[in-house]
Parts: sequence; C-alpha cells; structure tokens
Amino acid sequence: MGLGSAYAQRSMAGKVVNRAGEGIPYCAIGIRHTQIGTLADEQGRFKLMLGDTLSQETLVFSAVGYQDKSVSDLPAGREATVVLESDSRNLREVVVSARKTSQKVVGEKSRPLLTFSRMFDHKVSAIEQGTIVRVPASAWLNTFNFYIMPSSRYSQITLKVNVYEASGGLPGRPLQKDVILYKTTTTGWQAIDLSSHHLRAGQSGKVAVTLQLIDLTGPAQGDFIFGLSAKKSLATQLLFRYQSQANWEKHSGTFIANLAVSYTKDKAGDSGADPTETPEETDLTTRTLTQVYLSREKAKNTSYGRSAQGRYLDTENARLYYEEYGQGEPLVLLHGNGGSIADFYEQIPAFSKNYRVIAVDTRGQGKSVDRSTADYSYDTFASDLATLITHLNLSKVTILGWSDGGNTGLTYARNHPDKVTKLIIIGANLSPEGVQEEVLTTFKSQLKQDSVGRDNRLVRLMLTHPHLTADDLEKIHSPVLVIAGQHDVILEAHTRHIQKLIKNARLTIFPNASHYLPFEQPQELNQVVLSFLKE
Repeated sequence: MGLGSAYAQRSMAGKVVNRAGEGIPYCAIGIRHTQIGTLADEQGRFKLMLGDTLSQETLVFSAVGYQDKSVSDLPAGREATVVLESDSRNLREVVVSARKTSQKVVGEKSRPLLTFSRMFDHKVSAIEQGTIVRVPASAWLNTFNFYIMPSSRYSQITLKVNVYEASGGLPGRPLQKDVILYKTTTTGWQAIDLSSHHLRAGQSGKVAVTLQLIDLTGPAQGDFIFGLSAKKSLATQLLFRYQSQANWEKHSGTFIANLAVSYTKDKAGDSGADPTETPEETDLTTRTLTQVYLSREKAKNTSYGRSAQGRYLDTENARLYYEEYGQGEPLVLLHGNGGSIADFYEQIPAFSKNYRVIAVDTRGQGKSVDRSTADYSYDTFASDLATLITHLNLSKVTILGWSDGGNTGLTYARNHPDKVTKLIIIGANLSPEGVQEEVLTTFKSQLKQDSVGRDNRLVRLMLTHPHLTADDLEKIHSPVLVIAGQHDVILEAHTRHIQKLIKNARLTIFPNASHYLPFEQPQELNQVVLSFLKE
C-alpha cells in the first residue's frame, strides 16, 4: 500500500488502535516533507518499507478524530501497536437557527468540451488529489459531486474522502469527525452524500475536498485506469500530495467538481460570504451549463440508459446497446456526441405513448462498446444503425437525431432514403464549417493535450466530419423537420441552409434555447415533434 524506495530493506509494520484497543481504519502514516507514506487498512493494520537512511526518521500517524502522534522508535521486523488519543479539539459548538435556509451548488456544474485528466496510481493509496471550493460562510456541506473520466477502467473502486477547512490556498484543519468512504462501479458524474456527516464550512467559506484511492477491483479485461476530469484555467486549484505528511502541491486548473450546500442569510440578506467574492455568473453559457448539469442529474434518477430490459447487438467490431419502449410505428432516437440514451429522459415517456421508441447508445458511448481502433465517422454510425434496423426486421423507421445523432440520421437517410419514414434533426450540421469558430477552437485545444488514457476519436470526429453535400441531401425525399436553438453552437445560417437543401423539409428555431434544447424546453420540443409525426 505504501510508497518506498526501490532499495527498501526494513519493514515497519503494526496496528493503529484507540484507547479501547479498536483498530483505527485508514490511518495515514508518513515522514514529514517526503514522499514516503502509506495508509492503514480497514482494521488499522499497516506496513511500510524503509531504506536504511530513513529507518530512524520520525513517523507521523494521523487519523480523523484523533490527535496526530509522532513515533521515532518503531521497532523493525516485528509488529508494533500505536495508540492514538481522541481529539476533542475538533469539536465545535453548533448553534441551530430557526431561520430559513437557502440551497446552492458551488463549483463546476458541467463537464466542458475542453478537459484533461488527473490520474491515480493504484499502487500508492496514500496519494491525495482534490480541489478548493468557496461556499457561503458557515454553510452545511450536503453533497460533493465530481466527474470520473469516461475512459477509466475498473469493476469497482473505493475512495476515501477528506474534507478540510482551507487557508492560504491549501487544506488546513480537517472538518470531518469520521471516515468517509465512497464506492462506485461507474464513470462520469458521481455524487457523495455528506449530509449525515454534519460538515460545516468556517467563516471564510473555503473548503478543500480530496480523494484517495484505497481499494479497487480491476476490469474484466485490460489494465486498470482511474482519473478525474479537470479543465484548464488560470486558477491553481488542483491539489496533490503523496501522503499525509508531504507538502501540498498546487497545479493550474480546476477539477470538474462542485459542492451542494445549504446556508442561512442574515437580516440584510447576506449569506455571510466574503463580500469581495465574485458574484456568480448569470450569462447564457453559465445558465446553459447549469441546465445541462441539473438535467443529467435528473436523468440519473430514471432507468433510461440502464434498463433491465435493455438489449445488446453484437456486430463485427462493436457491441450496440439499445432499449425499447411503447408500441406503434418505430421511432429511433440517436443522442449527441459523448451522450447516451439517458439524455432523452424527457422525450421517451412522451413519445412511447404512441410510438415504438428504440433508443440507441452510439458505439463507444453509453453502454455500447467499440472494438475497433479506427477513427469514428458518421458513415460508421449510420452503418451500425442499418445493422440494428435489419436485426429488428424493420422495413422503415422514423429517426430523431440530436447533434451527432442528427448527423447520423442525415447520413442514414442519404444511404437508405426508402427506409426512412420521417426524419427529425436537432442541432445537426453538414460540415465542421457550420459550427461556431470558438467551439472548434476548443476542440482543437483539447486534441493538443497529452492526457493519459484519453480516447480523442469523438473530438476528432467533430473537427473532421461530416462532409454532407447538396447532392447528398437531394437523395432524401422523406419529410424532414430541421430544429435548432436560437443560441445553438450550430450557426443559424447553416441550419437554414440545411432546410433549403432538402426538398421536403421545414424549419423550427426555438427562441431562448441553445444546443441543449431537449433539456431546456422538453415540453415545447415534444409537442412540436409529436405534431410533425402525426401529420
């Protein structure tokens, strides 16, 4: 479990206990200002290999709820017992107020297109990585949300969560009184419930949250990979240290993480936060990202994308996952780049009342697996769709595609015009030139990053595809509904051009909506789509 030098010969081992002789789980053990350290296991047992030059150094034992203890005479070669004293200094008087509380989510609420990964070494459980979040003064910490990079590979991991009061831009006094563990088998957004631990920020409102990888079950195939998503920024909010007694390191960037908190306002309506704190942004981008975050959180509370009735179809080099709902004429739903079936959690219930909804995870996304290493293309995605439609013995289908799904829908309709009853595309494009320049710049910057374990094929796809021409669109003769948001990342002139090139197409631009229209205005969108389908 520990990190030691390659020439380590002396074994320091034993058990950390309290006054009652009970093992103290996950006690941190280390030598100050070095990278040498380890964590005790769940029973408090530890083992640390030290080289001769370090064998006489003082070991510091540190555990939540206990006073740190320095030991310089730990015997080598035999088991030792280290007793820690309870730390009553961490207990603070809590005054419960009858005033109304407010709720707030502080931090990164959505995973942007431009991200990189901070990796964890599964051989070194003492490593801590985390971030600092500024919340209202004395706020209660309810939930810590963070994003695990989708290319992580494991069956299950166990994380130790550490919460500190931050000072001078670094973690300081621990806020927690007990060990907080979190287990997960999934990637993407994670939510750790902190409410039962009664954690409260100090008057500064600055809180540091870090994670340690303490246990894992590797993937069924391939190597173990685990990392947290972060984004580039001028702020130095990425925290790292090798073990509990090592010096903290700060790196530029921000983890994709946030804290959901509750707090009370004083009579003047102030939350008690530092008056110099920059007010929350209320621009369109921030509102959009917040909406996306909240929508995907709601989607997690549904079974869409992980239904017990979900099915797989194995192709030559992929395994496609799909779900079916309702009865009637077949309606295929295709999600956007990096999305999944769950993104249609507001559409599936409405459409499945009158149609046989077939929602598909595109290869390499959601629960679908890509077994090739070739670059993605919409022709490949359209070919996968054709294979699925043939497998389901469907002669014709209606397709609703959002973003990349719309590009796939256009490509399929070009290749199989006689097999499409109707086509609805939301935020689709004919070429990368139809996308806002700043978005393309973001994609290009993302490709330049050297992130271990990242599969950039989805980013390259958006930069290099599609290549649909006027001749391609002339082949589509089924009714087409072209949809976009007023503030879409697809240029409005480009969207209007698509509608003009398809001889049987109509256009709807939704006001006050972005590229995430299905999240932002689900009822209005569903009504427009259903009206089109019933014609």
